[in-house]
Amino acid sequence: MKGSEEIDLHSCSNELQLLLRLLNEEEDSIKLIEEFYKKVDWKEFLQLVYFHKVYPSIYLRLSSIDSPYLPNNVVKIVEDLYKDNTIKMLQLIKELDNISTALTKNKIRMLTLKGPILSYYLYGDLSSRTSNDLDILISFQDLKSTIEILQAKGYEMEYEPPRKLKDWQKRNHHLEFLHKEKNCKVEVHWRLHPGPSKEPSFEDLWNNRKTVSIGSTAFHTLGEEILCYYLVTHGARHGWFRIRWLVDIVQLLKREEDINSYPMVFMENQACHLYQQVLYLVENLQLSPKRYQRKIKKQSKGLAQKAFLFMRERINFFHPPDKTWDKEGKKYLFMMKPFKQKAAYIIRKFYANSWDAEVLPLPKSLHFLYLPLRPILWLWRVILKQKVSLRRL
Repeated sequence: MKGSEEIDLHSCSNELQLLLRLLNEEEDSIKLIEEFYKKVDWKEFLQLVYFHKVYPSIYLRLSSIDSPYLPNNVVKIVEDLYKDNTIKMLQLIKELDNISTALTKNKIRMLTLKGPILSYYLYGDLSSRTSNDLDILISFQDLKSTIEILQAKGYEMEYEPPRKLKDWQKRNHHLEFLHKEKNCKVEVHWRLHPGPSKEPSFEDLWNNRKTVSIGSTAFHTLGEEILCYYLVTHGARHGWFRIRWLVDIVQLLKREEDINSYPMVFMENQACHLYQQVLYLVENLQLSPKRYQRKIKKQSKGLAQKAFLFMRERINFFHPPDKTWDKEGKKYLFMMKPFKQKAAYIIRKFYANSWDAEVLPLPKSLHFLYLPLRPILWLWRVILKQKVSLRRL
């Protein structure tokens, strides 16, 4: 595994090159099809379209093409994905309204993240972006009440992290719920990202919120500058392995007259290197005509080059195919942290956590013992994990 490679589109498959160029609105789609139709494996192309979750954008491009070189079945498959996504988004917006109404009645403030509201805000409709679930952000103090409300509505928690020690609320940033009958998944966030990380408080996010109205219903979401920060840092934390996230950034950049100045929120939260990373990616993948005039820092360029590998090799960042890619992902995540976060991350490794308390429950008066016992408890957790893996074989 090479540490990093320059972003060279010619190193990509013909299918990925076609996909990227179709996503550039300045490219002539008819000429692109004529250029690539002999070189492209259409089945592979469709798999890329699905993996990167860009079938709404690709459908809108292909549906306007009248060319004998474009197979009808390709257009039909992408059209079906587009229609299914539209239905899914309508179902999600209905359920979001349902949840929002219930939380508002209980005086719980809620901000929407991504999902149908982001689609409407960025693209002007519900069908131009994909989403499989709902992401909502609340104040941590409202978490218990929110859990009770969702459970009363038929939602079940998919995984509950151990909550023995106070560290859990910083190590985690959301809980996942599933309504089996509705086949609807909801992620309840109390932070934008897992800790330790610097980010705006919920009060800051709420005070700078933006209201998006769909029909007669109003939803609260992140203000534009905070939204840009969130989408950039979220995409970076996922290694930008889905091109859909970059397409969102391109939509945001269209609104900006000057992309060369760091938005203040990036400076306040030590994320300027991630802003440069995404601009370097967008420019080198030729997804946007806008050009970044400032010098790209070495760290940002290195992060972009690593993200390009995840994207090019179609690596699901959080479900890597083997140990090599798993190691690359962990190296990338550490590399993207600013110095203070790296230091906090290393120091935190020496402190007890809720997983330790799960293995060896101790009364509160003896919690100080978790610190010297940490190496033993960590080793014991590894052994238990290996035993579980062997039982599954």
